[in-house]
Amino acid sequence: MDRTPFILICDDNRVIGKSIALLLEPAGYRCVAVSTALDCVAVARRTPPDLILMDIMMPGMDGATASELMRDVPGLDRVPVVFVSAMTEDDVRRRTIDAEAADYLLKPFTKLRLLEVVRRRIDDRRTREMAAPAARAHGAVL
Repeated sequence: MDRTPFILICDDNRVIGKSIALLLEPAGYRCVAVSTALDCVAVARRTPPDLILMDIMMPGMDGATASELMRDVPGLDRVPVVFVSAMTEDDVRRRTIDAEAADYLLKPFTKLRLLEVVRRRIDDRRTREMAAPAARAHGAVL
C-alpha cells in the first residue's frame, strides 16, 4: 500500500511553517503546520505523522522538550523528528543529539536541502518499517 507521507511542521512563526508546507506539498507530501509544541503533540497523538519538522526555540514548550515527550508515547516513539533552527550549528547539533532527533536543518535552508533531508528520513523510516516484521520473526528486538 503506497500512501502519501504525512509531515507535521511545528514553527512558532506561522509564515515559516506555511512556507515549508508550500515547498513540500508539490513534492508529494501531505503537510499540516502548527505554531506551538503543545499543538504539535496533540496533532501527532491524533494522527501520527511520518515525520515531524520541529523548530527548537519556541515560546512555552520548546521543540526539544516536545520531542522528548513524544518519545514516551506509543506510536510516536518511532516518528523521526528533524529540528529546524536558526541557532548556531554547534548548538543545534548538541540539541539534536541530546533529544535523540533524527536530523536538523539550519535556517535559512534551500528547498533542495529541505527535500533532501525529508526524503532521506521518510525513506529511512519506510526501510525500518519494512524490515521490522522479518527481524521480529527472527527474534530481533527493535
